[in-house]
Amino acid sequence: MAALRTTAPVTRRIVFWEPIDSPHKAGLFSALARLAPDCSIVHCADRGLGADYAALGWQGEDNCADGVETLVAPGTAVVHEIAAARPQESLHVFSGTRWVPTIVEGLRAVRRAGARFAIMSEPRVREGWKGELRFLQSWLTERALRRRVSFVLAIGRNGPPWFTSVGYAGERVFPYAYFVDPPRCEAAPTDPSIDRSKLQIGYLGRLVEEKGIFDIVRSAALLADDCQLHVAGGGPEEARLRGMAKELHAPVTFHGVIPMPNVGRLLSALDVLVLASTTKDDGWGVVVSEALMCGTAAIATDRVGASLVLDVPERGRVVPAGRPDRIADAVRELAASGVLKTSSRSARAAWARSALSASAGAAYLLKVIAWSEGRAPRPAAFHLQ
Repeated sequence: MAALRTTAPVTRRIVFWEPIDSPHKAGLFSALARLAPDCSIVHCADRGLGADYAALGWQGEDNCADGVETLVAPGTAVVHEIAAARPQESLHVFSGTRWVPTIVEGLRAVRRAGARFAIMSEPRVREGWKGELRFLQSWLTERALRRRVSFVLAIGRNGPPWFTSVGYAGERVFPYAYFVDPPRCEAAPTDPSIDRSKLQIGYLGRLVEEKGIFDIVRSAALLADDCQLHVAGGGPEEARLRGMAKELHAPVTFHGVIPMPNVGRLLSALDVLVLASTTKDDGWGVVVSEALMCGTAAIATDRVGASLVLDVPERGRVVPAGRPDRIADAVRELAASGVLKTSSRSARAAWARSALSASAGAAYLLKVIAWSEGRAPRPAAFHLQ
């Protein structure tokens, strides 16, 4: 094994620069505060959650535990104060590098202060001519970032290929996820509206075409009397979706928007969760992690970042986008394979909680930081440990 490097000081302060005060990151920050009590954790968000997120059941206030300093919508002066404080022992982690005023100004100030920084980001979408322009823009304008970044936490299946394709050194790019606290799952949920003689399939999220929800409804129609599809969420396509389900005689139950604390109850009642996104905008897809942590198998298209963990057959299946017939086939395969049985659910939940939880993500990040400081070898990818 090569000798460990000793070129960087030990991190005593981690600052996360975020676009919004997202509940999907709060668990990670709180877990870091627990696992690294000698390290200050600062969460700096450009803005709070808007009404559009609240309408989807998200809650954005008071998410972080004690030990996490949270600042929402800081002014320019505060941004520069955060960047200039304790530069030698601070690590700044930016969720993206463009467009968000606090992140753009923070990155500029951190570089000026000479502090270390890392990037934690989904890939940019490289689809169509606009995607090619994004690729060209990143290749031409991120040279300074590529040279100085300590490491990149590239989210999802498509994250690492994006960052290496635009010139970031492969050694510095680590696969990453949105690591969240496990939902409140129920061991044996009872609901008189659920027919246990049928496979229980589900979708939770925005009702928009890019999420592949129409393909999911078409797959339910192909499965016909063998399944019951549960759709939770709201969005502009709801009326058209209801009309199509009725026209196809698809066995669909619409639950509307459900609060985040109730997500685990629905996931526990499902045999299979499906996320069939047709674009790469789903950098991860937290509902896949939540489903697995409740023991529910998952099916996702290869456009979904979380499909990274579904290559193992016991966890689910990966299907091509735009193919409702392949979704239906995958449901049948899972049912025939026996991985929907109670024993498999328990094993699936145990693995997911050990690999995809906020505590697991925090422990993995601390290993990456130790590697960047020359104190430890490069860790194996989080989903392979």
